Amino acid sequence: MANPNIVAATSILGNTGVATLTTSLVTFFTVPSSTVYKLNSITVANKSASAATVDLTVSVDGTNDRYLAYDINVPAATTLIILTKDQSIYVPETGTMKALASAGTALDLVYSYEAIS
Repeated sequence: MANPNIVAATSILGNTGVATLTTSLVTFFTVPSSTVYKLNSITVANKSASAATVDLTVSVDGTNDRYLAYDINVPAATTLIILTKDQSIYVPETGTMKALASAGTALDLVYSYEAIS
């Protein structure tokens, strides 16, 4: 597993992903081979009338998850900003991001990223 040289990139594609979180830790992306994802923003919106919590993990090797957010409270009918472009992070090939919510389908996750290859 080698990280692509982002200075010599032949493709940089902007993308937005969405997911409704459940009470199970679910992978919402796995970075393809020969690609790096630059995460620019992550927001979580609580659609319910009750507070819920969110966990978000990142793995740079596809195996060992590390928490980017752990048990963070998202009050009812609010949006939480977890990551902004001025704090962007790179996830190398085979890396993953996973998330879960404390309450059913109360939380929606929206993230923007650049796929660099």
